[in-house]
Amino acid sequence: MHRLLMCLLLLWPLLGAGQSAMGHLDGHVNGPGGHGLEGVSILETTGRFSALSGSDGHFSLALPLGEYTLVTRSLSHQEQRRTVVLSAETPNLSVDFTLQPVTNSLQEVEVLGRKETTYKSDYSFVGTKTATAAIDVPQSISTVTKELMEDRQALRLTEVVKNVAGVTQYSHYDDLTIRGFRNGYESGFRLLNGLRSGFSYGNSFTQAPLTVNLERVEVLKGPGAALYGDINPGGTVNMVTKKPLDVARQAVTFSTGSFNTMRTTADLTGPLSEQKNVLYRFNAGFEKTNTFRAGNDTRSLMVAPTVTFLPTDKTTINAEAVYTHIDGYLDRGLPIRGGDLYALPRSFTLSQPSDYFRTSTYYFNASLNHKFTEWLSFNASYLDFTYHEDLSEHRTLNTYADAPANTVMNLRYFDRRAEEYTKNLASYFVLNVATGPVTHKVVAGVDYIRYNTDPQSTMFEARQKLVNGVTSPLTFDLKNPVYEIQDPTKYLRRPLPQFFVDYINSVYHTTGLYVQDQLDVTARLGLLLGARYELFTDERDYGNGSQNIRQSRLLPRAGLTYALRDNLNYFVSYSAGFRPLKPEYIRFPERYGRSAAFDPETSYQLETGLKGEFFNKGLLGTVAVYQIVKRNQLVNTGSLTPDGAPVYRQNGQARSRGAELELVGNISTTLSVNANYAFNHSEVLEADLAVENGQPLANAPKHSAGLWTKYTFVTPALRGLGVAVGGNAVGRRRTENQVVNTTTGELYWAYWPSYTTLDAALFYTTGKFNFHVNVNNLLDKYYFVGGYDFFRASPGAPRNYMATLGYTF
Repeated sequence: MHRLLMCLLLLWPLLGAGQSAMGHLDGHVNGPGGHGLEGVSILETTGRFSALSGSDGHFSLALPLGEYTLVTRSLSHQEQRRTVVLSAETPNLSVDFTLQPVTNSLQEVEVLGRKETTYKSDYSFVGTKTATAAIDVPQSISTVTKELMEDRQALRLTEVVKNVAGVTQYSHYDDLTIRGFRNGYESGFRLLNGLRSGFSYGNSFTQAPLTVNLERVEVLKGPGAALYGDINPGGTVNMVTKKPLDVARQAVTFSTGSFNTMRTTADLTGPLSEQKNVLYRFNAGFEKTNTFRAGNDTRSLMVAPTVTFLPTDKTTINAEAVYTHIDGYLDRGLPIRGGDLYALPRSFTLSQPSDYFRTSTYYFNASLNHKFTEWLSFNASYLDFTYHEDLSEHRTLNTYADAPANTVMNLRYFDRRAEEYTKNLASYFVLNVATGPVTHKVVAGVDYIRYNTDPQSTMFEARQKLVNGVTSPLTFDLKNPVYEIQDPTKYLRRPLPQFFVDYINSVYHTTGLYVQDQLDVTARLGLLLGARYELFTDERDYGNGSQNIRQSRLLPRAGLTYALRDNLNYFVSYSAGFRPLKPEYIRFPERYGRSAAFDPETSYQLETGLKGEFFNKGLLGTVAVYQIVKRNQLVNTGSLTPDGAPVYRQNGQARSRGAELELVGNISTTLSVNANYAFNHSEVLEADLAVENGQPLANAPKHSAGLWTKYTFVTPALRGLGVAVGGNAVGRRRTENQVVNTTTGELYWAYWPSYTTLDAALFYTTGKFNFHVNVNNLLDKYYFVGGYDFFRASPGAPRNYMATLGYTF
């Protein structure tokens, strides 16, 4: 396989130079008044050739001789199709399009699907809550589209982030590092269509979301608190789901690969009525895999129907219901035996054959956009999210029974039934007005979020068992592992711990009032000013007539963009961040290892850089430098209280400074690219643990880079064939907690080693069929994506492949 790829790469320049029998199309895309329309996509229906119209509406497209159907794609204008034939007699043709505007596609809430089929997304909502070109937002935004996810065969969110500058995995959970700061568990959550979901928060962060129904994944770099409230300062991850299209498209795929993996997906969309005022989309996916972790057999199912209603040309309504069920094991990571990172195979696990981890997520998402006038619209969104889990697991107690030799691990057994609920309601007005020569797009609204757990949730915990009347601790010998069906009836049950009582009593909500103004001061100068008032409170009855705990903050945001050229913008911005703490950390800090109350986390980011669109706006480039300061950073020490609760420390200040480069999109009709590099210098400045002062932030690499580039051949002999190469490089990263030297018994900071992986793929398309095969970690590198300490390391997968057959109809 790798020899074939190398041959193709070596022949690439010769093949490109030898292309013959080529034709050429050019023309103009005009509006109804005859003026040129800029930024309209002109695509050949198989998606292999595309162009964008320039500022005067002109486009140009090189194609092999043959018959083609061209289609135009635009957010604000109707689709139009033309069939052309390029022959030896007429190799050059001129084709003009005149497009009519479509009012309902100028959406404020994303309720209509994206028709583009490239690695670059022409717009984003995450930066301003309205459809805005990424180049015009004075803050870095990285986007991974479904096309790139499909080309990389990325089924889970953790497989997507390798394509984003400055984002790496913190662990193998839904747990990321963004610009040096952790984003997962209690330090971040995932947005779904701009609303807070239950993903990556509480217990659900152990399960990475599936990408089956995702249109794109966006990362707004730096605090997004002025728009979304309590947000981690490194960045905000927004998952945008696929919306219905007003044209019929259907696709199914069937895949097989390493680790006995079988997968199938379906994506169906189109109108349900002749008037095209009722549209649908149905996404479904199923995967059965053994994974590369021993015993971790997993079955995943997602079903996601969506309907869009267009009752009038001023009103658009979208509703989607999504069900996901995953049945497998909870992978707590790789234990490190005797201080040797590579002493155990990557497949090694503490899980027993009788363990299981069954999760179900259900969510309903609805949104409304109504235009009262051309200058005033109202938008509302609602998300009701439920996470349910049934868990039986053997996991580390975060101690070794034979320390400091560290070859026998103490275990704890969990049997847990839990359910969590997250509800969102967001509503806002968008006002487009002018004050003299200055135009304004004002967004003003209110968000309400409520989180609570099922009070019937419960847990069984044991650390000892009774064998022949003798009590013995639960242990696991890393040198002589034993895997057998366990009998929990022999385990000695511990009282229900107070930290779990705190968990099932969790009821809190937050309300945010915000206003934002996007100003076009001149044709080149734009400003963005915004502020949010966030009020966080709980509803728990603490007894003794005590009041509930309130945490509030005013969160400003300001930014400037200046067009140095028509395709190149300079930007600079300031944004504030705020993350309230769970109320029990303030009310009962002694339960979590501290005598005084923990403080809410605050942060800010200063960022500046350049954004440009090149190659007829097919490629978006971003260069950014930034500084982020976070105060009162909460850190899990890895230790446990006698009750079994996590012990936390709180650092006074941590700082992250860095620079990023990102290139995403098409260089030509045949060459697509996603390339990124990030430099990050992070430092703990006021540590609660003295030896942490001056250390880099945990799992924050100083250098990281990613590449994925795809080339599609257009020579007659190789038409339909494509090749892609890529990979990732990540520098060394500090462990979250100190580890023990197995010789001296002293504590020290360990580092996960740096690594570089290589990936490759082959593609072939003929008619409505497409076939591709991906090989990941081609050189079979043994590496770690991250981890917490030597009790819980997160190894990367060995060399693996996935082959897919797809059919569109």
